[in-house]
Amino acid sequence: MIAIGLPLLAGGAVSREAPVYSATGTLLYAPVDFNSKLLRGVVETSRVTDTLMASQAAVIRSTTMIGQLIARFDLAARPEFNPNLGRASFWRRWWPKTLRPAAPASHGVVAAAVRAALRVRVPEGTQLIEVSFRSTDPGLAARAANLAMRLYLERQRAANLAILDHAQAWLSRRAKATARALEATDIAIAKARAASGTERGVSATLTNQAAGRLTDALVVAETGLAAAKARMRREMDGTAAAAAASVASNVAPMRAREAELVAKLSALSAAEGPNYPDVRAARRALAALRGQIGAETGRLVAADRARMTADATRVAALKAALASARGRAASESILAAPVASLEEQRAAQRSLLRAQTEQIGALESQSALARPDARILSPAPVPMRPSAPRFGMLVVGAAILGLCLGVLAALAAEALNVSFRSGGEVSSAFDIPCVALIPEVNRRERRGLSVPDYVRVNPFSSFTEQMRALRTSLWLDPRAPKSLAVTAARPGEGKTTLALSLAVLLADSGMRVLAIDCDIRQPSFDAAFELGGAPGLTDCLSGRVSVEAAIQADQAPMLDVMTAGAVATDALSLFMSARMPELIAALRDRYDLVILDLPPVFALAEARVLARQADATLLCIRWGETPRRVVAASLALLDRAGIRIAGAVLTRVDSTRHARAGFADSELYHPRYGGYFRS
Repeated sequence: MIAIGLPLLAGGAVSREAPVYSATGTLLYAPVDFNSKLLRGVVETSRVTDTLMASQAAVIRSTTMIGQLIARFDLAARPEFNPNLGRASFWRRWWPKTLRPAAPASHGVVAAAVRAALRVRVPEGTQLIEVSFRSTDPGLAARAANLAMRLYLERQRAANLAILDHAQAWLSRRAKATARALEATDIAIAKARAASGTERGVSATLTNQAAGRLTDALVVAETGLAAAKARMRREMDGTAAAAAASVASNVAPMRAREAELVAKLSALSAAEGPNYPDVRAARRALAALRGQIGAETGRLVAADRARMTADATRVAALKAALASARGRAASESILAAPVASLEEQRAAQRSLLRAQTEQIGALESQSALARPDARILSPAPVPMRPSAPRFGMLVVGAAILGLCLGVLAALAAEALNVSFRSGGEVSSAFDIPCVALIPEVNRRERRGLSVPDYVRVNPFSSFTEQMRALRTSLWLDPRAPKSLAVTAARPGEGKTTLALSLAVLLADSGMRVLAIDCDIRQPSFDAAFELGGAPGLTDCLSGRVSVEAAIQADQAPMLDVMTAGAVATDALSLFMSARMPELIAALRDRYDLVILDLPPVFALAEARVLARQADATLLCIRWGETPRRVVAASLALLDRAGIRIAGAVLTRVDSTRHARAGFADSELYHPRYGGYFRS
């Protein structure tokens, strides 16, 4: 029932819900790439991060955006966003005077409903923003989603324009300040020039090129002076080597001739003697040659001295000129320093003003072309199918949930069940055989017949077949009873039905059977056999009637019945008297089987007294109802009374449920045996 009822309830509830449509559009967040050099110090750009994307989603769902959506589409007048405009509740429709009228929904309530309908999702690791809006009107869902994206773009464009305006205003202020500083610098330059006495300023006369030329000339002059001094030192040296090194090239032949004459003179002097004419001639020639060498050398030394003097004079003049030029340049630089500094400052200010003017122009062009940080990648189309409620999914989910709950309920019922639902449970619990499982026969199946008549009319029913199973168990017992007591733990177990049905079945099979109603306080044989007022068991035991007068014949020739008789306050004494066993012994000789229908064990002590008079006792246990503890207590009472238990019978079995229970004896009611039973 749970597995079937829950999907039906879910389907009914979902079918009453208005369908909801979701329209989804997609934004691509791509921040404007501002010129970092242009806006350095004015606009600070940031990298696109997950936190930044989450903040953009929060902007779309902000209170300002929600308020614009409510105002644009008048969402406060729609029941799906204003709970006070929805259908009145059951109580308000039937008892409108007992409940106070609902207060009008505040703007916060409507805004919360609209914010719940507006969903913004940022797929992980992307710069996409998915904007969805849920509504029972598919057109409204699409329009609201698209409007939310457009409002977001307009807000982004306005923010970028505000940034550019701020940057432009800041640069304008800076440009004006630079222009004022440039004007002040021009005035300072004019004053500095007037103070230095020049119209266009003072420039140094000693340029780098002139200083280089003077320095090179001085180096050359000093080199020549050093060479001349070296030659003079060699010439002033008395050694022949120094003299030879300092002599010019035209003196060299004379020096060679001198050496030859010296060698010749030495040879002649050694060979001829000092007064040899050739020796004297050689001396004269050598003296003349040496005079020429000395004259030539003197002339060269004088020339070198003059040249050295000229070089020294030139070096001195160049040093004086360079020192004078440097002095003039230093004085001129001192005069030109203020003006030069101011001119450099003016050049820098002009460059800054030109750059700022270019920046302002670039910002004006970007302001004209400013765009938002995002753009619509795909607008939200009008949905053709509702997104909720998902009828099929909910019903399938309810069916699965119902099945799970049904299984859990069955397991819980199985765990909490304290009764018997199979013969095996009875046998394992009390070590007594369960001789039959008697099915429940309701009034519709009996078609107005009494139970004995039903057994006669339907000899091949499953009910009658279980009676045969009971008879077979009694017949197979080595100590087959001649008298059988039928009792139960408590009322309503079906013991009287069992006793009468067994009696009718045995009588129809040819056995002489007597059924005695021993339930004095609640007799049932009078109504079953239409014997109201007939004498019975108590009348016989009290001696008011004979045994033959107390026995009534049934329409079946082999069946006799004995009613309970008149209600006697001393019934227990009658049953405990000597006449009771004498009566049972006499009836056992006259009949093949005497069936005693006893009261419930817990109801009256008479049940145990009467059960001792029978050869065996059957205990009826109602299937799925009688608690185990009650059955155990009943068996304990019977056992203490020394009563022989022939077996237990499960009565009033629900054959359909028992067939699905899965017990070993469930096979008795399986549909495959339907051909064997006919009602």
